[in-house]
Amino acid sequence: MSFSRLHMPTALVARYRAVDRETVGSALADTPRHLDALTVDIGKRGILTPLRLGFNEEFGTLDGNHRIAVAIRLGLDSVPVTLFREPLDPRPGHAQPMLPEDLIVLQAASELEHPS
Repeated sequence: MSFSRLHMPTALVARYRAVDRETVGSALADTPRHLDALTVDIGKRGILTPLRLGFNEEFGTLDGNHRIAVAIRLGLDSVPVTLFREPLDPRPGHAQPMLPEDLIVLQAASELEHPS
């Protein structure tokens, strides 16, 4: 199930990235040049496409490794995300262990969007 666009703390979202694009390049793009261009664009217009943060009780996954790298570069306190509840199985290879304190925040955010 997906939820509406929310702003979540950058530090929380960054914990669930597959890689740090500042240190690990991409086979699909000239990562340093792409990050520099994205930094200029996001600095002017903000993050226009929300990051996708999937989560459950065991793990979290992030789609948006370049955008989160730029958010950190720019010192943004929060980033726009779309939250998704992920099934426990199959667990993607890039999934990061869910921290209990993050799960509380993510569950609370999803409950605000879709109260029972």
